[in-house]
Amino acid sequence: MIFKGSLFNKGLLVSDLKRFWWVSALYGLLLFLILPFSHMMQELPAEEWARDILKRSLDIFGGSAGIQALLICVVPVVLGVLVFGYLHSGRAAAWMHSLPCTRLTLFLSHSAAGLALLFLPVIINGLVLALLNITTPLQEYYSLADIFRWMGMTALFDALVFALTVLVGMFTGNTAAHLVLTYILQVLPNGLHVLMVENLSRWLHGYTPLSYPGELPYNFPLMMFASGTGREDFTAWVAAAYLLATVITFGLAYFIYRLRQVEAAGDVVAFPILRPVFKYGVTACCMLLAGAYFAAEYRSGPAVILWGYFLGSFVGYFVAEALLQKSLKVWSAYRGYLVYGVVVAVLVAGLASDVTGYVRRVPDPEEVRKVYFGSSLGQWIHVEKLKDVDPGDPRYGDQMFFEDRNNIAHIVRLHHELAADRSNKTGVTRYIIYTLADGTHLARRYEVDEREYASFLKPIYESLEYKEARFPVLNQDPEDIKMVVIDDHRVPKGPVVLSDREEIREFTARLKQDILGATFEEMTAGVRHHVIMDVVEEDGIAASYALVDGYRSVMTWLKQKGYYEGIILLPEEVEYVVLETPAPPGKAGEGTAPRRVEIRNRRLIEELLNIEASSEFVRGTRQILVTFYGKTAGGPFQYESFIDPTGPVSEELKIYIKQLE
Repeated sequence: MIFKGSLFNKGLLVSDLKRFWWVSALYGLLLFLILPFSHMMQELPAEEWARDILKRSLDIFGGSAGIQALLICVVPVVLGVLVFGYLHSGRAAAWMHSLPCTRLTLFLSHSAAGLALLFLPVIINGLVLALLNITTPLQEYYSLADIFRWMGMTALFDALVFALTVLVGMFTGNTAAHLVLTYILQVLPNGLHVLMVENLSRWLHGYTPLSYPGELPYNFPLMMFASGTGREDFTAWVAAAYLLATVITFGLAYFIYRLRQVEAAGDVVAFPILRPVFKYGVTACCMLLAGAYFAAEYRSGPAVILWGYFLGSFVGYFVAEALLQKSLKVWSAYRGYLVYGVVVAVLVAGLASDVTGYVRRVPDPEEVRKVYFGSSLGQWIHVEKLKDVDPGDPRYGDQMFFEDRNNIAHIVRLHHELAADRSNKTGVTRYIIYTLADGTHLARRYEVDEREYASFLKPIYESLEYKEARFPVLNQDPEDIKMVVIDDHRVPKGPVVLSDREEIREFTARLKQDILGATFEEMTAGVRHHVIMDVVEEDGIAASYALVDGYRSVMTWLKQKGYYEGIILLPEEVEYVVLETPAPPGKAGEGTAPRRVEIRNRRLIEELLNIEASSEFVRGTRQILVTFYGKTAGGPFQYESFIDPTGPVSEELKIYIKQLE
């Protein structure tokens, strides 16, 4: 029987519903266990944390909805492959297309059956949730609007994933390929972005993109759930955009379906014109993946990356060829691989020789309106490009934007040096992103050794503009500060909390004085800081600052107020120190006890308190573990640190160190 102007075929609809009802039933059962049944099992009234969990369970983007997100990414794909499974078999495809139905009727009937099987479990569970909400105290934890929102969002993403599965199915006649390619399509944009960035950064010194996958306003469902998209990001306009995308995807799938030949059933790629695209696409992706893996795993030079390119492209090319030919006898297709290899060799040679001048390109200071010199690309993107955060947003603190002409000139000078030095160095990651006079941007990323480039960094770090960006307290009104918490995590003395308004004024004045007088050497000492000062604003936002040795004004103030002894670990509170050489990683417990030596000399204890291996200390070299044991009014304590035996130590301490050899 045919109805609705021959757009749908009742027989096909009923047939699909009878054959695949079990998928819908299983989906509905799982949703029932996750939501209505789980809610009924809750003990009411619930604690505050349980209230939050109940409400967030209806948010498919919430952290507690992981299983729901998994079902959305799996069930529509399974149904799409099953409902259009006749495209994978030559006999089934020939029979289906011999029916007295147009392709439009076939397409709409199967699509409608699939959507019905997806929507029915959502609707039923939504109605059960609504009934519970009306008849039980659950109405205190979430509203009917929350339930209808959950139903709409779940149905929308079920439909979108189903539409994507149907679209992919039109390009392949193989069941396994249909499944795999559906998921590959969803990760392909982000995956290619990551692979291109990883590989280009190996050949172009300083390369960095001005975007990252997480900033995409619209993405495939799988990547949205994986990247932690928030409910607040999904507005009515975004929902409308995804609904439109679903309709367009179905329309495109039907257009491709009209062009598809029945004989394509069983082929990995249904259209001959797309087979080279598939073959060389797989080859390129495998090559980039292998190159990125070898570069990251072995951290070696171009030779290792090239070996990865060869291995990945070789495997990818001939596996793709075998899938297309449905045979392992594919060695005769080597000519295509040789052509591909020549093209890649030319591209790599061009990148390595910097034929475009990308590496050497440094703007003139007069062309620069402002420059970002910081460690977070995301910070620049949100603050400068997207402009979607407030200037004081704590997630994007230390906003290192420079407009002072002297600082811009110093950063350009540093950029010249960094661009000229292409050796693989270790150090802190720094992004240099210029906003030019014409509004365009030029970005680079380098690993900067602060010691080697000290002469270039010193005037930048000691400038007022840099310090105001790094230490927000310099521009902070003491009247806006609720309290200051100072604590030494090495000992159980407990923190000192400054809440008196006059003390806060005095303390912040001293802190500002010390920060303004801090030198480049003090700011880049690279040692662990044990005493932390948290400056808490009235709204609860806190900024943390380390109490470094150079902050003499703050130290003096703490001593004058009598706070110093109640916070800081004092040498006389340490009873003894143990030096030992730890067992090598992976060899602990093999019967070789580490060598130990105990020190009770007060002068040496004080020396050990004042020296510590820097954060740049290479852990692969010989290291000495230092364990301090002592007792304070708050109780006994023990804390560990490392020292570099090759560093500057007294002759007396060297005697103890030699006992560990």
